[in-house]
Amino acid sequence: MEVKKISSEKNKNKLKSNYRPEEFEEFIGQEEIKKVLKTAVKSAHKRNDKLGHMLFSGESGYGKTTLAQIVAKDFGSNIKIITGYAITKPSEIISILNSLEKNDILFIDEIHRIKPNIEEVLYPAMEDFCIDMVMPEGGNVRVSINEFCLIGATTKLEMLTQPLKNRFVYKFHFSDYTDNEKNQIIEKYLNFYNIDFDKKIINRISENIVSTPREINNFCVKLRDYITTKQQTNKLGEKEWELFKNRAKLEKGGLQDIHRKYLKIIQEQNGGPVGLKTISVKLGVNEKAVENDIEPLLMKLGKIEKTTRGRVMLE
Repeated sequence: MEVKKISSEKNKNKLKSNYRPEEFEEFIGQEEIKKVLKTAVKSAHKRNDKLGHMLFSGESGYGKTTLAQIVAKDFGSNIKIITGYAITKPSEIISILNSLEKNDILFIDEIHRIKPNIEEVLYPAMEDFCIDMVMPEGGNVRVSINEFCLIGATTKLEMLTQPLKNRFVYKFHFSDYTDNEKNQIIEKYLNFYNIDFDKKIINRISENIVSTPREINNFCVKLRDYITTKQQTNKLGEKEWELFKNRAKLEKGGLQDIHRKYLKIIQEQNGGPVGLKTISVKLGVNEKAVENDIEPLLMKLGKIEKTTRGRVMLE
């Protein structure tokens, strides 16, 4: 199991080689969440006390991990990053909890995937800052640990148990990015990758990609690589954009080949309904990937609907 530890000292001078923002002011969007987080950090500083536990929910790529790292840096604490599915035994989470220093942040990504016996270890750790150790000779003993802040991130809030949800002081849901925020993110990444762009192009790009910061970054990387190899300069104008758009087969809303293949499967069945398993087999993609990676955009764009009988097309 990999545990990624980032110290606040290391983070201070690292940023500009990294596309991720490291300050609240650099993080575009989620304004209401940032306001509350800044208040929580300021309060903890004034009280010289720990941060309250936090739960971040929302789509993948919306900046949950990045914002957790910003909180850690602003608070001046270390952050340990693990994923819920990677913790397989209670002894592993106990070892991690024991290693935390005072006021450290433990970030658990995909926290909805932790097992029930792991979750039970977290209850006393979150509430009383202690863990129950089972002794070899029988019985158990309660051992104190350093006070810490747990930040959990999930794309499936409905899969978390109520007892675990209740132990989080702050619960934040990351909302969709507005068109203006999306344009700001596009500009930020084009500048980061040293692409000399015409301002008029921003809206054209925005129409053809999804409003997820991670996907916008990935898109700008591909755009940079195309311009670097196909053009004499890093200039992105109307002509260069049209060439790239046609080559990449971009469509409004950010539809890609895999989305078009998905829609074609349903079209061939007179618009559905078509079962998830059938779609999965025909695409050659497992069912979880279809549900998590392909269908969200199609639903957001109003292309499909999930019914009890299967998936149907809406247009």
